[in-house]
Amino acid sequence: MYEDILKELYSNADEEYKRFHLKLMPNNEVNSIGVRIPVLRSIAKRILKGDWRTFLSEYKDSDINEVTMLRGMVIAGAKCDFAEKAEYLRAFVPEIDNWGVCDVVSGDNKDAEKHRREMIGLIYMWLKSGREYEVRFAIVSLMQHFMTDEYIDKVIAVCDHEKHEGYYVRMAVAWCLSVCFVKYRSKTLHYLKRCGLDDFTYNKTLQKICESSRVSREDKALLRTMKRKG
Repeated sequence: MYEDILKELYSNADEEYKRFHLKLMPNNEVNSIGVRIPVLRSIAKRILKGDWRTFLSEYKDSDINEVTMLRGMVIAGAKCDFAEKAEYLRAFVPEIDNWGVCDVVSGDNKDAEKHRREMIGLIYMWLKSGREYEVRFAIVSLMQHFMTDEYIDKVIAVCDHEKHEGYYVRMAVAWCLSVCFVKYRSKTLHYLKRCGLDDFTYNKTLQKICESSRVSREDKALLRTMKRKG
């Protein structure tokens, strides 16, 4: 199976996409073939129709970015008891070494919305790890699956208390808070006027909000007056 999947991945290599993708990766250190996300999703769907557990057991040691992404997609899409999925996530998330895998796999993990109470425990575990991409995975998961009346206060509190200095964590916080603003404007605006964010993350949050097409011109003008200087 491994050789067949690798052959299929290399047959779908796109050099132009690979060059573009690597420019977005930290230090261009990702070992990438250059396969586009829709192709990977198509392969993942096919694997999920078969013996996906065997696939996951055979692909633990690959350093190829697309193989890691594929494993994450299969874990995210697997139809199984959430306790089993949680075990796969516990093993997989610490292996993430770039924001691309982090964000795609988090977004594909739709079961998080059906099992928020179980998932929130995993999220707090990753937040405590201190490792950049585990923390980012936690924050992006909150943004993608916990924007509800029940959890919005927790989402904002996590963002406010997160002091990790990694660039990809700070950008995840800014991204998450920009979505909070779109969905919970008044609550988020009130928070931003008294928040404990560092200057970089705070200003990036305002920038992300202003880049949204779902924010009014009036709000964008207001937010620009709130930018911190110096």
